[in-house]
Amino acid sequence: MSSNAAKTAPVHPALLSTFGPGRGSGSSEFSAWAYLTRPRPTQQNNDGDKSDDGDCDGGDAKLPNLVTAHANSLRIYTVLPNAGTLALTAVYDNLAGTICSLDVIPYGTGGGRQDGTPQDDDDPFEISEGERSCFDGLLIGFAGHPRLSLVYPAAPMVGDVDGTSGVGTGGVLLASSIVDLTPVLNEFSMGGTSYVEQDIIVSVNTASTSVNNIDPTVSVVLGGGIAIASFSLPKGPRPTEGSSMMKDSPSSTSWWRVASEPHVLPLASLASKVRVDFGDANKFAAASAAVNTRGGRGQSGTAVGTGPCLGHGFGDILDVTFLSGFTESTLLVLHTNPKKGGGRPWAGRMGRTAEVPLSTGGDDDEAEGDGTIPETVATGTKYGLSLTAISLSVHQKRSVVLWSLLDALPADSWKLVPHPTDGILVWGVNSIVYASSLGKIKCALAVNGFAKIGCPNGLLPPSSESSSFRSTSVHLEPNPSPLPKLSLQLEGAQVDFVTENIALVCLGNGSLHSLQFHHTDETRSSTVMSLSPLSHRVGGLGVASCLSILAKTCHTNNLKNYLRAHEDVTKEEYGHNTTDPEIQARGLMFIGSRMGDCTLLAFSINKPTLLIASSVDENKESAMLESGKRKLETNMTSSESNKRSKDDDKPGDENQNAMAEIDILQQEEEDLYRDDDEIDKKVSSSSIVSNEDSDVGEIESSLLRRSIRSLSVCRSILALDSLTGLGPLGPGCYGPVATCPALTENDNESLNLRTDPSTSMFSSAFSSAARHYIMPCGFGASGGVAVLTTPGRDNVGSSILGESDLCNMEGAVFGLPQSNLVILGKADGAGAIVLRGVVKEGAEEFEEVELEVKSDDMDVDNSDCLLRSVDVLSKTKLLAASEVSFGSESVFSVFFVESPSPSGTPYSIVVMSGADSNLESGINLQVVFVHRISEVSGSVSVQHGELVSITPMVADEKTKSCVSFGCVWSSGHACVYCISVNQETSKPFEVSEWTLVGDTPEKIAKAREEGFYGSDNIVAMDLFSLPHHVFEAQSVLSSDEKMPQTRASSTPLPDPLPSFLPDRLSMHGTWCAGHDHSQDQILVAICRRSGMLEIYDLLDLKRSPNDVSPIWQSRGCSHGASVLAHSDQDIAVRLPESHQVEAAEIRVFVTGPSLSLDGENDKEKDAWMLRSLCILVNTSLGDLHLYSGCKRSSNLNLEFTRIPLGNVSRPSEEAGRHLTKLRRKGIVSESDVMAFRPNRLHRFCAISGEDGLFAATQRPLWFVSERGTPTVVSHKSRHVAPAGGRPVPVSGFSAAMPAVFQNASCGFITLHERIGRIGSQRLTLYSGLYDVFSPHGVLPGGGICVQKVPLGVTVRHIEFIDDASVSTSSRPIYVMLISREIEADQSYLNDDGLSPEERQRIKDEKEAARIKKQVEADLGGFDIEQEWVEEIEREDCFEVDRNLGFAPSIPQRKYEVWLVDASSQFSVLDKYELNEFEHGTALKSLFLTNVMEDSDETPEKSLFVSVGTSFIDQDGEDLASKGRVLLFQVKKSKGRTQGVHRRHAPLHLNLRSEKEITVGPVTSLSSLKSEDTYRVVVGAGAEVTVEQWGSGKLTQVGFYHAHMQVQEIVLFKTFFLLSDAYDSLHFLVWRESDKSLTLLAKDYEPTQVFAAGLISRGGAMAFVCHDDRQNLKFFQYAPADAEARGGNKLVCRADVHIGSQTTALQSHWCQSSLLFNSCTMPSTLAALKQQDVLFGRLEDDQRFAVTFGTTDGSVGSIISLSEPVFWRLTALQSVMSNALESNCALSHRAWRLFRRSTSRGGCRSNDRKKGTIDGDLVMKFVDLALYEQEDLASSIGTTVGLLMDNLLEMQCASSII
Repeated sequence: MSSNAAKTAPVHPALLSTFGPGRGSGSSEFSAWAYLTRPRPTQQNNDGDKSDDGDCDGGDAKLPNLVTAHANSLRIYTVLPNAGTLALTAVYDNLAGTICSLDVIPYGTGGGRQDGTPQDDDDPFEISEGERSCFDGLLIGFAGHPRLSLVYPAAPMVGDVDGTSGVGTGGVLLASSIVDLTPVLNEFSMGGTSYVEQDIIVSVNTASTSVNNIDPTVSVVLGGGIAIASFSLPKGPRPTEGSSMMKDSPSSTSWWRVASEPHVLPLASLASKVRVDFGDANKFAAASAAVNTRGGRGQSGTAVGTGPCLGHGFGDILDVTFLSGFTESTLLVLHTNPKKGGGRPWAGRMGRTAEVPLSTGGDDDEAEGDGTIPETVATGTKYGLSLTAISLSVHQKRSVVLWSLLDALPADSWKLVPHPTDGILVWGVNSIVYASSLGKIKCALAVNGFAKIGCPNGLLPPSSESSSFRSTSVHLEPNPSPLPKLSLQLEGAQVDFVTENIALVCLGNGSLHSLQFHHTDETRSSTVMSLSPLSHRVGGLGVASCLSILAKTCHTNNLKNYLRAHEDVTKEEYGHNTTDPEIQARGLMFIGSRMGDCTLLAFSINKPTLLIASSVDENKESAMLESGKRKLETNMTSSESNKRSKDDDKPGDENQNAMAEIDILQQEEEDLYRDDDEIDKKVSSSSIVSNEDSDVGEIESSLLRRSIRSLSVCRSILALDSLTGLGPLGPGCYGPVATCPALTENDNESLNLRTDPSTSMFSSAFSSAARHYIMPCGFGASGGVAVLTTPGRDNVGSSILGESDLCNMEGAVFGLPQSNLVILGKADGAGAIVLRGVVKEGAEEFEEVELEVKSDDMDVDNSDCLLRSVDVLSKTKLLAASEVSFGSESVFSVFFVESPSPSGTPYSIVVMSGADSNLESGINLQVVFVHRISEVSGSVSVQHGELVSITPMVADEKTKSCVSFGCVWSSGHACVYCISVNQETSKPFEVSEWTLVGDTPEKIAKAREEGFYGSDNIVAMDLFSLPHHVFEAQSVLSSDEKMPQTRASSTPLPDPLPSFLPDRLSMHGTWCAGHDHSQDQILVAICRRSGMLEIYDLLDLKRSPNDVSPIWQSRGCSHGASVLAHSDQDIAVRLPESHQVEAAEIRVFVTGPSLSLDGENDKEKDAWMLRSLCILVNTSLGDLHLYSGCKRSSNLNLEFTRIPLGNVSRPSEEAGRHLTKLRRKGIVSESDVMAFRPNRLHRFCAISGEDGLFAATQRPLWFVSERGTPTVVSHKSRHVAPAGGRPVPVSGFSAAMPAVFQNASCGFITLHERIGRIGSQRLTLYSGLYDVFSPHGVLPGGGICVQKVPLGVTVRHIEFIDDASVSTSSRPIYVMLISREIEADQSYLNDDGLSPEERQRIKDEKEAARIKKQVEADLGGFDIEQEWVEEIEREDCFEVDRNLGFAPSIPQRKYEVWLVDASSQFSVLDKYELNEFEHGTALKSLFLTNVMEDSDETPEKSLFVSVGTSFIDQDGEDLASKGRVLLFQVKKSKGRTQGVHRRHAPLHLNLRSEKEITVGPVTSLSSLKSEDTYRVVVGAGAEVTVEQWGSGKLTQVGFYHAHMQVQEIVLFKTFFLLSDAYDSLHFLVWRESDKSLTLLAKDYEPTQVFAAGLISRGGAMAFVCHDDRQNLKFFQYAPADAEARGGNKLVCRADVHIGSQTTALQSHWCQSSLLFNSCTMPSTLAALKQQDVLFGRLEDDQRFAVTFGTTDGSVGSIISLSEPVFWRLTALQSVMSNALESNCALSHRAWRLFRRSTSRGGCRSNDRKKGTIDGDLVMKFVDLALYEQEDLASSIGTTVGLLMDNLLEMQCASSII
């Protein structure tokens, strides 16, 4: 009974993101340029208004920030000034909504005066003296329910001056307004539920914001076009926090923008005003309607909104935008005509035109009465789109129609692109139409030969018959001469304007083009567009999603710097503020993609260049025509045009005209490349040569293209930076990725590795058993695989050089690189092991040094004890060691040791020299100086006590004459020791000591009253070297403030800081001046028990040791404060109440690229600016607090902002319980608590070219930089011991390797606890962190690093070949199912090689056959075959008009099966191409048993690669799709290959069997094991079949019929979880006895399933279902439950909305915190079970979770929780959702609610189960201040420690590697 209850007990799920789309990928769907972290530059024009479009500051205005949005994340970048590197300034991940629009609001915030005086109402945006700068805001729209947030990136800040609020909060996207338009949508949807599925379309009018001081206007299209809501954004008061000064301040009345009440446009009323003959703008549309009227189809004068139709009268609203040039906001609406079909037509109907009689001026009836056949003309499509201009006033809630172009635009139009100054571009798939602000179509450009298909009659190009009817109208034109005709398609193309006449276009495949406008004169009476390629294609995009251009004149001088080496301009010209006379514009262009990488480019465009002469030479023209006639006589070919001649129908005339046209084009092409000396360089004002200006003789004018005289050529395009984007992530697999193959004798010398274990401490077996998680990523050209890993294993980069097992080491590892020594302290504290690095015969190795007893000559300033070098290294306890040169060629080693002493302190400073190379001692070191540390500090006479901690030794880079370090004593005091050298004196070495006092006697008495935090004892200390000015108060000026920077002291601000101060979020480039350390000084940081952090200058300490003041100090250190800001006065801050916590260790370090000494190029200068100054605090509770420095405003000191890590770093309760078990068993002895704490925070420099910090805590971490933003990566070790036996797993770390080693400058050494007896260690040498800092690497957070391996194809599936005969740890083999995204050429459609007569004859024959077949069908009483009709219609409709362009290429896919080698960057070993029209849909590596009928032999199993396919598009949609199942085996070839695989036998794919599946496409393949027999389960169509392998073929032995379409089959044991694509989940069981599949239960709700998976905890299991609404539902099979309907229904236990789409839910075993540090899980688990035989019996030790990768590039996990933990975290989730401020003012609780289906919503009950923990929300608890954690814990009746331990176990269980 209890067992059954356990199996049906509810499984409580928790959803936790490993990394989100913001940090996990550089992909972007939206982008914009905005001034967010720096003030917007302005200029004063003649009218006294501010403008950001002029030549501000002579072109020296600072560049704005680049803002990118993708899925539910937002990223802010800063473009660095030297090489254009993108520095990541801020990341806002896991927003409670998916972003579907991003717009910039200029002057969104700021502008208030600091002195409190009122603003000038005439010009409130004018920034004068004493006035705050202005910043931009962001208007973000979200998918689903229509919501918009007006947000500003908040910078954390200090609280109020009175200190009541302590340190302030920040780091969120603050929202001044959130506009919820759901009530409007519900009102106009009239009960419909599908409208919420449509994303909103947002347009913002900001053209007059900076010029006329008009509030921005926003219009939003709701529900796909059922309503349009508009609102304005006036400035409102800034938020207050209870300060009366701020409430009464006049400046608070105009601080940031807020949204007004929305106004819904009366579309039905406006539609009644739209008529065909409305206004002057519709004369063009009226002409089109007139032709339709003669054909009997037109309805002249009919209003759009009238008639018996349901709706608002505008049909489908496709896009909206605002039109410039009007005083009031003018909204343009692109919509359909509801009287012409209601919505957008099907693509197959767009080309169906009719031939109607052509009027000749007389009466039509008279013409028909004459018996003559009237001439006809094509009418174009009947489904043209309409464009309507609406003037609206939001304040007055009024709107009026200005003009409308009814049915006048191409039916394939899909986007409106506003012109910068006048008009609009209507962007279509096959054409571009430009209309003026007054509603007149100025020109239309065809981009391919299909452009005429979707054109209405008014845009059709004139033919010979209709030229008299419409000779002066604007019509569709080809690309002007001499540019070639186009064969492009603009679907998915992105466009943005550079100038008013030039726009840049990026096609979906990344090809760049220039769209230019050409005018006949200044009045622009005639305009033509040209589209020319730039011969540049952006790689790695996949599909372009956004394009943002920054090309304003105020940034000219800053943009020059990026193109300095690519433009033919002298360096002196760049130094002066001059304008290049040849360059028209410079700019930055950001091209983003949600499928792959994003790229930032710099470009420059020349001024128009003359192409052809303004007048045509008549003699040359005549000669050209005669030449065309002669060619025609000798070579009679088919005509290029099939149009009839006006005079006769002789084919010779057509050929003559065609050949003459070709000659004209050839001549124009020659003029294009003619030297400038041969033509006039001066371009006339007219840039168009019309057809009438040229005397073309007998050539028809209808065949000629208009010509352009000039063209602006792109001078240079330079890629500045690229953001690595993962793109969509597919189903992954586990497997090794080895990059250091098994070695042979010939490879030893080349790899510098020693292989003889008898003479070396290191083995040559470097193959790692660690597994990685590999996922398909990207699409098309950006496709590849993503390898998820962590440092510490042999992975990408071949990081492990060697390893050796040791025993009884203390853990401290000290490297002396110049002496080629590595010293390891022993556990008993007596002596050390010394290793010397040597190179013998090209091999690098370590050898242990034997310490010999030998006397040394030394200088001892304390005669109580004499030390020898052997005594130092063999009898003392080594506490610290370092090398220093002291500015000379000699290198000295400085040691701080502890030695037994009968009296006095046991600590000494020893200096050794290795200058004497003739020493025969093993270490080649001799003691030259010894200094005994006194028990009492001489300066202040305080007792030291026991040593608590010691800082790393820091050399003075400025003087090169001293090295310093600090000690913290148990008495609460700290000392700084400086060892200086002076070779000119008798005693060359001198030790100076300065004391920093903790509690004085008076303070001790006061501390007893105030409690724990009343003490000023020093608990942590650090020494570091930085420029002094970093901590000084500086004036960080904006670009508009022209005041010199002066060194100012810390003074109070003129007014209290507001709750929001939008300014710099980082300090990129504000403190580091390159590799020049001449200004560096040694600074001392101490942390007191009270939480006070103080920074001292060592020079000040030397000058006045008894009266020194800190140069910087802040409260809140070790308490988790969000901001550490300088405060002169002792302000009161809030302290923890139930915890006594202090800093155990503190480190100040720098993350980012290492400083190069080779040169100072632009890339290196940008690298200097990417270095972040950080502080890491390790508290006594084990927590890690990371702070990053920033300077945000003038007169402010340096502030440190806490960086959220989302990582629990304190010890786990489970590790404590395990340690208790080990002590009870006697495995670990009871140890006394020692006062001394070895260092766990280790700074490192130049490891793989990066600086940072390694934290050797309970779960080791690397603190590194991702584009200037600090981030964290976990470190996992091979064969590490389970947690609990020792305090930390990695006890030693050193970044100083022997100088003789090849990787000495970038490698490091670790010493970790290994499996086996407690106290065993393993020393490991690494070549660096190349896997972390790889060129295509990403640091997404979550403790992992991702390396993208680009393959240039779309990887659909990947499987590891788990066969020892094929795959090895040194050569892992994978199989991939990929698709090549190719562009199929359709040039064969341009010319079929037939003459017009032959083409007409074939057409007549087909028509006759069709009529005959129709007659037979009518007489026979059956319908005509649909395939025949569709074939004829396609031929009639889609015809290439070569006068407009040519057939464009179309995207196609080619599927292949690849066999790849992961040891060489996934190189392809063999491939198998699928057939044409065959798509690969499933891939599985599985075992099959070869079952032989009537055989007594034991059947054998073999590994096969199974591939499921489907045939699509071969027979159209009328025939059901079929598929195949292919079985491959990986075989070794007999021959041998050359190159990289020469050490291994070549492999190939051997096709063993194929089986045709007629029931449908094969969508799923799984492996079934039953009674030691392996079979394959095939899901095809609605059938599930069980296939058995035998006699070389597959035989069906069982089946099950599903309802609709099998999506996926997940197997565990003999149970099937079948997901139907349209009918939810089915739970089946396989019975071996009768070979049958039986349905146990199912979900009866018709859910569209995308993926399914399993989670379990102990004996309880749940089924996870992911549907089309981005939901997760959790089901259980509980027959005894009342909701199960007798056991045949799956019971829904919980549901949640994840907000992303995934295609696979894959199970993984949940790690315990005891095993988290291991990358070789099997060995560590085996060691743990030896130590604790009961491990694994608890339910929490038997948990399986699921991992999923989303199409947005994020990775998440779903784990199951125990009952107590679930309800505890549920309570925490509830209070945190109410207590914490969220980004964009969105609700996480609403975000996670189940989204009901709209198509079949009635089948779903109204109640939501909920019951899922939002792990992303509760993990924010880790990064809160300790007192805030106490408040939240006490509100739910628990403790902080218990919550932290629950979050830790959830974090470990969700880890996938």
